[in-house]
Amino acid sequence: MGKDQSFAYAERAAAVIAEPANAVGRIKKTYGGKGLDDREGGALLVTLYDAFPESLDTAEPLWVEIDSLAVPLFVSSFERRGASSAVVLFDDFERPGVAEMLVGKTLYLADANGIGTDDEGTDFDALIGYELTDRNSGRRGSVTAFYDYPGNPLLGVDFDGREVLVPAADGMVEVASVRRRKLEAELPEGLFEL
Repeated sequence: MGKDQSFAYAERAAAVIAEPANAVGRIKKTYGGKGLDDREGGALLVTLYDAFPESLDTAEPLWVEIDSLAVPLFVSSFERRGASSAVVLFDDFERPGVAEMLVGKTLYLADANGIGTDDEGTDFDALIGYELTDRNSGRRGSVTAFYDYPGNPLLGVDFDGREVLVPAADGMVEVASVRRRKLEAELPEGLFEL
């Protein structure tokens, strides 16, 4: 993973925990008795919020905030207990003493609020209403539309009352802050003159 990619991953992870709409549950307490898969004591009782998905993709991590950092938690075992709770065992947190440090933490899931990536890249429709700043010129505009043209998706951005079509490429447009609804891009020279 290159230097730029690791920073992008860290920013994306921070965006997941920064957005309250991504919260999907809260770790209530350690689960007494036998843990899942007959492991000892590392299982946790989790209260599930309405945003928690019906079926959990265990290949994708849940996230918690520890010491102001986004920490991924990969699910080893997951067993629903009714509609609003589950018993969960996380990889690397299977021992009771280690699992206890997660009690009281809020669980977050990337894309719980519809912003992020899907199989084909960023969900650009979810970016409507965001403020976009051009790093080169410092100009700011508001994303008003997404045009999904095959092979050339575009964001319609209102710069001073004039719509400018910005190439909606994953490498060009970056989410600077989900909470503040801000995007950054390095727009090509001459784009404002088109």
